[in-house]
Amino acid sequence: MLLARSAPAKGDTVSLPASLLVAEGAYFKCFQHPTAAHYCIKVLLPQHHPVCCQRRVNYFKALHRRGIYLEHIAAFHGLINTSLGKGAIFEMVLDDDQRVSKSLAYYLALNDKRINAWVTRELESLKQSLYDHWIACYDLNPTNILVKRLGFDEFRLVVIGGIGHNQFVPLASYSRVCARKKLINAWNLGYQQWYAAYPSVLRRLKPYLLV
Repeated sequence: MLLARSAPAKGDTVSLPASLLVAEGAYFKCFQHPTAAHYCIKVLLPQHHPVCCQRRVNYFKALHRRGIYLEHIAAFHGLINTSLGKGAIFEMVLDDDQRVSKSLAYYLALNDKRINAWVTRELESLKQSLYDHWIACYDLNPTNILVKRLGFDEFRLVVIGGIGHNQFVPLASYSRVCARKKLINAWNLGYQQWYAAYPSVLRRLKPYLLV
């Protein structure tokens, strides 16, 4: 995996005070790494069983074994012990000014015609990339996708959540057919609901064709 910076050491227990909290989702709290600002640490919320985290971790390990590295997916760098329990280290998605990138939901809420045109074009490209590499997903909502600013008028979509599956038997980790089925179901089931608040974008988006 090609990264400009090596992953932080994982041997010691890392303290995660509330001041480092970046975001909280349905399954995880995300903290900025206290000594390596270009990384974040995701910690499973206490109401969820640890198997949820382990399945996500196992899926990313399966992607690594396949040699998959996509610039549209935040890179996974292993597990670490934290003051809140076991955590997963991921690339922190930062803009060119080193601030945390804003979500796709933030940009869609602006309802800017130029931004919306770019979003729909890039989402179609993202969908195709996920399909070509048979990346299983369970939730591709706009808060799980960040818009990384690379420079003036240059951006990239980066998925930070919703990658993987909840299968007890991890067929989607090894089967192209099963992985694509998970991806297709997640997008086709959810995109009309997720983007209903953004009608100018919704009417341009396309579902995956059923296979």
